[in-house]
Amino acid sequence: MAERHATQHLQSPLSYGLNLLALVGICIALLMAFYFQLVLGEIPCPLCQLQRVALVLVGFGFALNVRFGASAVHYAIVILSAVVGAGISMRQDLLHIAPSDPGFGSPFLGLHLYTWGFIAFVASVVFTALMLMLDRNHLATKRILISTTLGTVVLALFLLLGVANLASTTMVCNFGPCPADPTEYALKWW
Repeated sequence: MAERHATQHLQSPLSYGLNLLALVGICIALLMAFYFQLVLGEIPCPLCQLQRVALVLVGFGFALNVRFGASAVHYAIVILSAVVGAGISMRQDLLHIAPSDPGFGSPFLGLHLYTWGFIAFVASVVFTALMLMLDRNHLATKRILISTTLGTVVLALFLLLGVANLASTTMVCNFGPCPADPTEYALKWW
């Protein structure tokens, strides 16, 4: 069975591993956002939700690379999504730039999640540029598939987090405009 998988897919081992590592990072960022939301009770604002969407789209590009092999198109999805996410994060940073403004939500390691989001989006662009340089000789040639159980688990976790993000947004906004400063869920399941 491993031989069948090895001939089906185009991927260099280093590229697979680094794209998988990037996808794990996206999953950790989404898990942290859900920790702040579900454990600390901080309901995400509309800009926070847009940043999560951008983060899911960045992860989607990495997931495509893990599942189907590295592609310039997949890397373009990452870059475009990260640029949009960085813009949204910067917008929220600028809304809270005044020294007397406490910001939105609790800080983590001294920075708010939207600031960490900006850092993550910029890091995603830099990482992707480096990956394009690393993969430049491999994008047009045949490579082998490295399909691992860990890769399958991470892809499943990412899919679950994407669906959870959609459910979370629905609970906050209830299929309508999202409140600017949400204090409770608009759609309650309990």
